[in-house]
Amino acid sequence: FIFFTAVYCLGILTYGVAVPSGLFIPVILAGATYGRIVGTLLGSISDLDPGLFALLGAASFLGGTMRMTVSVCVILLELTNDLAMLPLVMLVLLISKTIADNFNKGVYDQIVVMKGLPYMEAHAEPYMRHLVAGDVVSGPLITFSGVEKVGNIVHALRFTGHNGFPVVDEPPLTEAPELVGLVTRSHLLVLLNGKMFMKDQLKTSGSFVLQRFGAFDFAKPGSGKGLKIQDLDFTDEEMEMYVDLHPVTNTSPYTVVETMSLAKAAILFRALGLRHLLVVPKTPDRPPIVGILTRHDFVEEHIHGLFPNLNPHKFHSTSMGG
Repeated sequence: FIFFTAVYCLGILTYGVAVPSGLFIPVILAGATYGRIVGTLLGSISDLDPGLFALLGAASFLGGTMRMTVSVCVILLELTNDLAMLPLVMLVLLISKTIADNFNKGVYDQIVVMKGLPYMEAHAEPYMRHLVAGDVVSGPLITFSGVEKVGNIVHALRFTGHNGFPVVDEPPLTEAPELVGLVTRSHLLVLLNGKMFMKDQLKTSGSFVLQRFGAFDFAKPGSGKGLKIQDLDFTDEEMEMYVDLHPVTNTSPYTVVETMSLAKAAILFRALGLRHLLVVPKTPDRPPIVGILTRHDFVEEHIHGLFPNLNPHKFHSTSMGG
């Protein structure tokens, strides 16, 4: 009992602090100790080995905590090398997981929610069928012109954390506002670092930029190894100059119409592994871009913040009943 209390409390403590300690082994130890306690208490009325209860206790704790069934069953059978234990282990895992699912989600799912990570499920939630893509785009949309002033780009990169920016050509570059595509933060930083600026707002040819940069200059850097806006410095004269964004703009980004079902947009977003999904208007007499969908826009907390009266559980129960 002392060992169970110590392992249980230390497991909770170590998993909550920044040390390289997992949760799998502490759960096995706590579950096995708990099972042996039960086996010891039942020793007067049972001839079963307490080690059997220890194995089943570890299985019950793993099933209730991790919510894994097949993999845990295989791991425990490999530990014992006894195929006769399979029915008991399967039964314990089924009971523990079923009971735990009635209270909350698994520990890893709860950690993801606590840390605010925008994890998307493989399927769209039922309440998403009652919303459209234009309903969840939020926040001020920052767009760049095809030939943008350096100061505007630097200001946007310094005071926002956005990774992608729509590029819209406006008069005098075009007769009417036109969506060119999407430019990423890393490409903007490489372009600004090259300092190929112009004094006038003129569109250049793509070969002009390719002569200055190579293919590897725009390659995706490793984590934390790319350029940062804090590393770049510009004079007042350079801030008033212009830079052509057309050569580094993705002119074929994935787009959806604002009236598209949010459920379909979520499935498309996850299936294609996207980071940005542009939302365009349905009517032509409006600005060419409505907003950008990212992972955060599909998270339940974000949608509930925009629509407090929306009850996701009501739609879930209705769809399950149908």
